[in-house]
Amino acid sequence: MKDLTKVYFQGKREVRALDGVSLSVPSGSIHGIIGHSGAGKSTLVRCLTLLDRPTSGTVEINGVDLTAARSDALRTARRRIGLVFQQANLFDSRTIADNVGYPLEITGVPPTDREAKVAELLRLVGLGDSGKAYPAQLSGGMRQRVGIARALATDPDVLLFDEPTSALDPRTTDEILDLIVQLRNHRSDLVVLVITHEMHVVKKICDSVSLLDGGRVLESGPLTEVVNRLDGRLSKALLGIPPHESIDDSRGTLVDVLSAGERANQPVVAMASRAIGAEIAIIAGSVEHLAGTTFSHLRLLVPPEADPQAAIAELRRLGADARLTSELTEEAAA
Repeated sequence: MKDLTKVYFQGKREVRALDGVSLSVPSGSIHGIIGHSGAGKSTLVRCLTLLDRPTSGTVEINGVDLTAARSDALRTARRRIGLVFQQANLFDSRTIADNVGYPLEITGVPPTDREAKVAELLRLVGLGDSGKAYPAQLSGGMRQRVGIARALATDPDVLLFDEPTSALDPRTTDEILDLIVQLRNHRSDLVVLVITHEMHVVKKICDSVSLLDGGRVLESGPLTEVVNRLDGRLSKALLGIPPHESIDDSRGTLVDVLSAGERANQPVVAMASRAIGAEIAIIAGSVEHLAGTTFSHLRLLVPPEADPQAAIAELRRLGADARLTSELTEEAAA
């Protein structure tokens, strides 16, 4: 995506649903795009698939500009993207096999070849014995698997998931997320884009992530990089501090510390306590294993008799990122 912009008009009022969105995702990766309701996610899906033409900017896949295509060329270009909806959107009157084979049917693939391809796809998503069933006979998770198989029918370069697990229970969600990873491993040239508001989805499967807000990409990068920033919005969303008791100034000074990799497993709080000659308490924290790396985000209480800046200096010397919690709160408010 390069400078992707979409402008709507409500009467005389201009609404910029997308405002210069640029993003490049390499083959073989799973990229999450997260944002709250109204961030522009739905508009982005429509523009990426050319269901709605962007006002300006381009969408390119392997060097081919989809936004320049028209008519028959556009229909061909759209096949480069397989779209999986929040609801599977299956044809109730068709069997599972016929649902999966529908994209092949409308592109003129001969019946024998179509049947072989459908059987292969159903095996791939774990539904090899379900071809003769109808959507009403399947669970929500199974219907979503059918939707994934259908999206793969035209061998797309990009597999785009639009809130793929928001209607599923936690166990089924994890099963679908595991399947997405398996698909990426099965086809190393595939790009997987996941549009979601669920942090669990990003934590479990994404290699990289972008934060969309107000139609703009505010933060973007490899998961291990965006998380490893105390002042980052994505870091707060993915590795935030859980609610804890309020601490007044008489009890000391709050300090946030973020450690990654091997340092996340080291007793940095105990080491810093010894260095400054005072006992630093852990008020709250979270530990996550993301994209193969362990991250630890702790909120510490430095007692009144100790110098919090000395504690911060020692924590940084130990390789952690440490800052006064009040500074982070002020940055977030700004």
